[in-house]
Amino acid sequence: MTILFAASPGSASQTLRKNLEAILGSKSKNFKSGAGIGNLLLNIPLKEKILKKLKLDTITQTDLIYGHIFPTKHNMTLLDQYFEIKHTIISYRNIYDQLNNFYKWQKYNLRGPLNFPEDKYFSYKKRFYSDNYNIDLNLLLVLNFYKHWFYLIQKNKIKKFTLISFDEITSFNKQYKKKIYRILKNTIPEHKIKFNIKVNENLYKDEKFKLHSRHKKMIKDFVALNEKIDFSLIL
Repeated sequence: MTILFAASPGSASQTLRKNLEAILGSKSKNFKSGAGIGNLLLNIPLKEKILKKLKLDTITQTDLIYGHIFPTKHNMTLLDQYFEIKHTIISYRNIYDQLNNFYKWQKYNLRGPLNFPEDKYFSYKKRFYSDNYNIDLNLLLVLNFYKHWFYLIQKNKIKKFTLISFDEITSFNKQYKKKIYRILKNTIPEHKIKFNIKVNENLYKDEKFKLHSRHKKMIKDFVALNEKIDFSLIL
């Protein structure tokens, strides 16, 4: 069974990934073609392709595929071609909290999670300002991430999926645990599914920023423009 974990950046996905790896007893694989914006395009390594062609791909069986995976036709066709995806997890977070997280990324990393890695070289030393187009790029990309996944869900184009929120992941609440049990129930006995609440990967202290009016307008306009998509989960 291969689980596809499409993680929205800043949704505590690293914490969930670490817990899934511990439960499954195997490391996740990430097929992005580069850092940052490379998440948009998946690339299967040559070794995986050769093993698949020789029908030896069971040697390198993948239990968990992880990344900020956009459900483009290219990406989904590639995954279907090389893996038997049994379930898809999509993590999400309130978009305004996510925007705040992008400010934090920019302040401390001089770029956002979906920027070109080289963007940090164009920052003005370590001076933070919210009117930064790195943040605009991250915001537009993550809004498109949600748009495309929500479209597939609302049109019943993916059947076996689970949506898990930032709040569920960080609180380890009952709803979160129930979702993991349901995903793995035919693979791992429930009594063997253990959650490690000490795993809090890449979670930083709270820091609130004043949201820039341009970014708030971008969210409002994007949702209005895509009126057929239900964005209520992130608003």
